[in-house]
Amino acid sequence: MAKTIKLEVEVTLDETAEQAAIRVAREHYCLVGKATKPLDDNGEHWREIPAEEFIPDAAAAIMELIGANDLLEEAGVEVTAVSTSEPSPGELRRKDASETGPRETAHLRGQVRCGSEADLDEFETGVYVCRWPNGDFSFVTANTRREALVALDEWGGAHPTQLLPLASCMVDFRLNDQGEIELGQFGEETERFVWETCCPELHTFLSSVLREDGGESPAEVRESIRRAVQHERARLWGNQPECPQAKTEVGRTLQKRLRTVGLVADYYVEEMANRILESTDDKGGKPN
Repeated sequence: MAKTIKLEVEVTLDETAEQAAIRVAREHYCLVGKATKPLDDNGEHWREIPAEEFIPDAAAAIMELIGANDLLEEAGVEVTAVSTSEPSPGELRRKDASETGPRETAHLRGQVRCGSEADLDEFETGVYVCRWPNGDFSFVTANTRREALVALDEWGGAHPTQLLPLASCMVDFRLNDQGEIELGQFGEETERFVWETCCPELHTFLSSVLREDGGESPAEVRESIRRAVQHERARLWGNQPECPQAKTEVGRTLQKRLRTVGLVADYYVEEMANRILESTDDKGGKPN
């Protein structure tokens, strides 16, 4: 039985190494053959993707080099997915403040860049947390960001950048005396990830309060926490990403009516089109 192993690797590059990595990765990409992409929605015309476009930065270069490791192929190890992410605010705070110089950090932990359409269909970890603009957050199981967006549309239109894949998801619930399900606790790793990615500023404030040896009265402490919570809830309101628009006129109309994001509207349009085609094929006719 095949076993899947997920690794986390941190890569530190100075400016010289960064340029060298990009150069070597682009040379390898041209040597093994360039990727292609369709020029139109029909897929009738294709073009080769130049190395500068396929490998625009050091993170993409590291992914290309890892996928090209001959020793892995010689050992019979197949790399099925390689992706990158920027370090979380909590990870940045743990960095030694004395470190200086140009740095590039790539985390190979199932997270992807949200810069292209293809990223939305890459498998990451299978579980996502969505940090809503009002400070709430939701968990959802999905193979890709696109599937997660479609599932979350039951509650609201989420933006791809609001989704973060979880390497570990452990949540405990309990049944109270009124027959209601209540949250018991998070697993230690899951709780740390949620605090540092969903509520980083509130987490920093609460940590500082716990480190202090008193000074403020309980009422003053409660008021300070209340203000910090209000700040965390409103922190992202003024800096929300632009809502992605649907590709087609039908999709944009559906997007407006459903009050959702374009990616979800595109998904529903594609699903409807596929059902129409399947229905037509079953009858032996041709689509209009």
